Amino acid sequence: MEHELRAIGSGQAEWIKQTVHVDYDNRSQRPLGFSNNGRYNKVIKLLGTFKGDLSPNDLTYLVKTVDGNTYHLYLHLFDSDPLHTPSPIRWTLDFRVLKRREAIVLPLWKSSTHMRLEGVADFHGDLCPELVLGCKACQMALELLPELNTSRDIMVIAENNNSPALDAIQFVLGCTVGNRKLKVIDHNRHVYLFASGIGGYGVKLSLETIRFDDENRFNEFERKVVEGSATLDDAVCYQRLLDDRVARLMDLDNEEVFAVEKVRKCFLCSNFLTESLIHENYGFPMCENCRLDMTGNNSSVVYQ
Repeated sequence: MEHELRAIGSGQAEWIKQTVHVDYDNRSQRPLGFSNNGRYNKVIKLLGTFKGDLSPNDLTYLVKTVDGNTYHLYLHLFDSDPLHTPSPIRWTLDFRVLKRREAIVLPLWKSSTHMRLEGVADFHGDLCPELVLGCKACQMALELLPELNTSRDIMVIAENNNSPALDAIQFVLGCTVGNRKLKVIDHNRHVYLFASGIGGYGVKLSLETIRFDDENRFNEFERKVVEGSATLDDAVCYQRLLDDRVARLMDLDNEEVFAVEKVRKCFLCSNFLTESLIHENYGFPMCENCRLDMTGNNSSVVYQ
C-alpha cells in the first residue's frame, strides 16, 4: 500500500465524488464491488481500512479492482435515527489513484550504493527505516570482514525478534533460523553480531542514537495506524514521515548509524564477547568465567 499512499500524498489522484452502490460483506467487513457509470467494478484486494472524518463511525476503504485500478470508497453513517434500524448509510466513490508508478517509486532506490535495498523491500513487502538498518548492518559487516563474503560459516546473532532488519539479513546474507546461521535473542534492541563460526572472530554492531526531530508526530501517527484509528490523511502523513526517515538513514554514513566492537569466541563455552572481555589462557581465548573455572580446577589438582 505504500506506493498508493505516496501517490495520494503527492496529489496523483482523480477526484470522482459520486454516490455509488456497494456490495458489502458484513462478515469479512469489506466491500466486494461497486457500480459506477453503468459498470461493475469487482474488488480483488482490500489495501487498507481507515476512519472517516464526517462522523465518528464513518469508515473509508482503499481497494484495488479487477482492472488494476485503486479507488477510495467512503462509507458515511448518518446520525442515529430511532426510526431507522439500522442507521441509513451512503457510499461515496471518492477518487481513483493514478497509475503513474514511475512517479511513485522513491528516487533513493536508484542509488547505486544501495541497489540491494530494492530487492530487500520486495522480499519484505515494503520499504521502512528498519529495513535500511538491516541493509546497512550487513554492508558494514562485509566491509569490516571481507572474508565473510566467501565464507560458508558466517553466522549472525540478532538481539531483537520483531524487526524488519531480520528480513534484510536473511535476504542479503542468506542467514536464516532454519539453516542455523541466524540466532535471534529477544532483547528488543538493534544489536547485531556478525561472526565466523569457525574462525571465532567477528564484529558487534550497536545502533547509535539518531534523532529525527519529529518523534512526537511520528509516534502519534504510528499509534493511530497500529490501533486502527487512523484516517487516510493520517496514513499518508505517516508514510511521508517513514520515507523521510528512510532517506535520512540512507544519507548517513554507516559509522554514524552503528557503533563497532570487535568480538572473539571463547574457546570453552563458545560464547562471543567483545575483545576486552576475552583473556588469553594457555594460549586459548577464554571468557572470565571459563578462565576462572579452569584456574580453579587446575588449582584443585595441584593441591590434592
